[in-house]
Amino acid sequence: MTTCRFCFRVTGVLKFLSHLDLLKLFNRALLRANLPAAYSEGFNPHPKISFGPPRGVGIEGLSEWGDLQLKEELAPDEVVARLNDALPQGVRVLSARLLPPEPHPALMAVIRLAVYEAEFAPDTDWAALAERVQAFWQAESWEIERRHPKKGVKTIDVRRGVSKLELANNKLSLEIPFAESGAVKPLEVMQAIAPANAIYRLRRVGLYAVNAAGEPVLP
Repeated sequence: MTTCRFCFRVTGVLKFLSHLDLLKLFNRALLRANLPAAYSEGFNPHPKISFGPPRGVGIEGLSEWGDLQLKEELAPDEVVARLNDALPQGVRVLSARLLPPEPHPALMAVIRLAVYEAEFAPDTDWAALAERVQAFWQAESWEIERRHPKKGVKTIDVRRGVSKLELANNKLSLEIPFAESGAVKPLEVMQAIAPANAIYRLRRVGLYAVNAAGEPVLP
């Protein structure tokens, strides 16, 4: 059995797919692509495919990651070509590689950092945005209330969940690490930063592992 790790993007209207919907989309694409995918055992077998941390509904992903178990080795370029032929245009596989045969941790455990980019409309109040970005970055804490239909209300410090924040031209770069206690949601940070009625397009532009030196690297 071989693991093929692939990078893909999710754009356009398909950004509204949930993590589960994306999994179902790839499962159907695997059947159409006629790839030698490995299947789980049991009453309801399904392809052994997994992804990195959920993207968030409504957020485009420009460099997402997935692992696909294959029953037999296949050239990565062939995997890319077959999947793209079977997927809708809003989801494109960009690259793939075969992992070494030894055991390796799942992507959810490997990926430790997410990088987002928010592109604001030209008529944005830039002075107000810059002021709010500076206030957020200099604050020791920035608490919000997260409401859950079953778990109730929980207070979250979104400032401690942001490792980098930078405003340049009409784009805001945002880095959110994945901690053992979880990660803050990018939309929660944007709600704290963006001026009222500001229009912006939010994308997740990268997911990274962290090496021994603490530097971000591709998973």
